[in-house]
Amino acid sequence: MMPVAPPEPRPAATESPRRGRLVVLGLALGGLLVGGAAALAWALAAWLDNPALASAMAVATVSLPLAGLLFKLLRDVERSRGLLARLDGADAAAGAASRHHFLSLAEREWARARRYGGEPALLLVDVDRFQRLCESRGEGAGDAVLREIVRDVAPTLRGADAMARFGGSQLAVWLAQVDPIGALDVADRIRERAEALQVAWQLSPPLRVTVSVGVAALRPAHQNLASLLADAEQAVQAARQSGGNCVRAAPVDLARLRRIGPSVGDNQAAGPTV
Repeated sequence: MMPVAPPEPRPAATESPRRGRLVVLGLALGGLLVGGAAALAWALAAWLDNPALASAMAVATVSLPLAGLLFKLLRDVERSRGLLARLDGADAAAGAASRHHFLSLAEREWARARRYGGEPALLLVDVDRFQRLCESRGEGAGDAVLREIVRDVAPTLRGADAMARFGGSQLAVWLAQVDPIGALDVADRIRERAEALQVAWQLSPPLRVTVSVGVAALRPAHQNLASLLADAEQAVQAARQSGGNCVRAAPVDLARLRRIGPSVGDNQAAGPTV
C-alpha cells in the first residue's frame, strides 16, 4: 500500500482575506449593537413619554463607544511617537547612537564640564580605506565592520562614556572624565581591538580593518563644543595622513598636516596632549 502524502499546508496569504472579512464582520456587528442599543434606549425613553431623556440616552449610547475608540487611537499615536523618538536616537546599521543624539549629549556634558570643572575628551575613530571596502564588498560590509567595532569596544567603556556613529566611516566616543594621557590610552586600545577583529561577512573571507583615531581633550581654548570637535577632526585627519592604524592628538601643527608622516603602526601622538 503506497503511503499517503500529508496534505500541503495552505499558504499564509489565504489567511489575510479571511482575517479581513472577520474584521469587517466584527465592525458590522459592533455597529448593529450600538445602533440597536441606541434604538432601544430611544424607545424606552419614548415609552416613558420623555423626549429629552430619549435624546440624552441615545447620544450617550452612541458617544461612549466612540469616546473609547478615540482614546485608543490617541494612545496608539503616543506609543508610535515614543517609538519614533527612540529610533531617532539610534543608528540601526551600526548598532550605536546617532550623530544627532551624540551631539546633544556632548553639548550638555561640555557645558557641565566648563561650568563645574572636569576633564572630558572626544575621540573620532575613522575606519581606514572604508570607501574601498564598500566598493569591493558592498555597503553592508562597511556597516558590519562598524557594528562589530561598536560591539567589541562599547563594553570596555565606562557608564558615563558614550559611543555613536558620527559619519559614514566614523565613530565618536565621549570620555566623560579622563586626563589627556588616559584619553590616548583609550584611543590606542580601540585601535588595537579594531585591528584584531575578524568580521564575518557573507561567504567571503573575514573582513580585516584598521582605524585612525583622533583625540581632543578639553582645554581652556575650547570656547564651545564646535572648537573641540574641530580639534578632534584635525587629529583624525593627521592620523589618516600618517598612513592609518595610528592615534594622533590635538592640537595639530597645521603646517605639517599635509605631509605624509610615520609608517603605519606608529601610535604616538603628533603633538602636545593639552
